[in-house]
Amino acid sequence: MLRIFVIVALILFLVLGASIGYFNAQEVEFDYLAGTVKLPLIALVIGEFVLAVMLTLLICLGRMLGLKTEIRRLRKQVQSSESELKSLRELPIRETPPGDIVAAKEA
Repeated sequence: MLRIFVIVALILFLVLGASIGYFNAQEVEFDYLAGTVKLPLIALVIGEFVLAVMLTLLICLGRMLGLKTEIRRLRKQVQSSESELKSLRELPIRETPPGDIVAAKEA
């Protein structure tokens, strides 16, 4: 059922995109810093969308790399803590006479 819904939604978006492209086929003049160019409006819209997606991915990539570095650091810290805990668990338990416990509490 979900697969059919996805296919219908995909076909709907393709038809919608094609109709938007058809109705926005007129050429527009695009002014940018280095000059001007005449493009179909749909090409300009798609180009700007692709540029926005690329810039967003670039920004997210920087954040993701920072988070991966933090994850690596935290994993090393957890591994160090686990090894310390394991070594503490392996230490033999010292039994002290009952009198020494009282002396230890007073000190």
